[in-house]
Amino acid sequence: MAEKPSVTIIWPGLATAMQEINQSLLPEELKKLLKKSHFTANDHTLEKALIQLFSAKPLTGADLPTSALRNPGQLSLCADPCYLHADRDRLLLFSINDLTMEEGTLLRECIQPLLNDFDAQLVPNDLNHWSIWLENMPDISLTALPSLIGKSVASALPGGQEQNAWLRLNNEIQMALFEHPVNQQRQSAGKLPVNSLWFWGKGDWQPSANAWDQVYGDSALLKLLSSACYVSFNSLSEWKPDQLGSGKQLLLLPELDLQNDWQQRLQLATTQQILPLKQKLRRYQIQQLRLIIPQHGQYQWRCWDVWKPWTL
Repeated sequence: MAEKPSVTIIWPGLATAMQEINQSLLPEELKKLLKKSHFTANDHTLEKALIQLFSAKPLTGADLPTSALRNPGQLSLCADPCYLHADRDRLLLFSINDLTMEEGTLLRECIQPLLNDFDAQLVPNDLNHWSIWLENMPDISLTALPSLIGKSVASALPGGQEQNAWLRLNNEIQMALFEHPVNQQRQSAGKLPVNSLWFWGKGDWQPSANAWDQVYGDSALLKLLSSACYVSFNSLSEWKPDQLGSGKQLLLLPELDLQNDWQQRLQLATTQQILPLKQKLRRYQIQQLRLIIPQHGQYQWRCWDVWKPWTL
């Protein structure tokens, strides 16, 4: 007899809606269901939460193993374009998500000569995510970029035996980019300039051999993780609540954009994904349902939880 499925849903962007000031705006059906759950708080970013779900061991340290996922079989570090904003006596980091192919090419051509002494080659993984390919892995400690968005980088600068060389490289890159024509054009257009690269992605990771049976989503990182763990990867549009099959299912919803009709999208996702699974749980057709909200925590239900009369 086939094993009943268990379903895990990751819902990025929902953390802000879960704040007390916004909870009155949640769909009533979702609020009732959340009251019946077992909740565990954590502040994992989306990237850390995803990688942990495919990891054989708990992730430790400030960095993530993203470079190995982006560049399989190649010694590398992530070297993502970013904007460091001076705010009084600190630098705040912001990611860049709107580079064109031409902008990226011109910026990389400017930076590459500074990397030659490190035997490093700057390559694009996509328009907004870059890596440096290396001959030897440097003895430095790094911090994952996603955990620093909008935060000070003072305590997250490279450490380790080769710290000074990489801090000097950071300074040289920032000076080279300071008045680059691409940045002048971006600022004139009201866009953030690229005034630095953030090196990261060196963390340790052991892929899990049997993490999931089916994975659904439209994330590049999710696709890389599925490939590394030999898991069937499918577009979110292929997910059907009445055709779950068996085994462990992972569903990554689109990020909830709080600037763009978020209440309507929240209601739609609740109706189309969450509530059908609640009904399956009530009928003992699935054995477990989990909802992971990055930078907030995890809600978990077993079959008997959705029948709790004292939490209606």
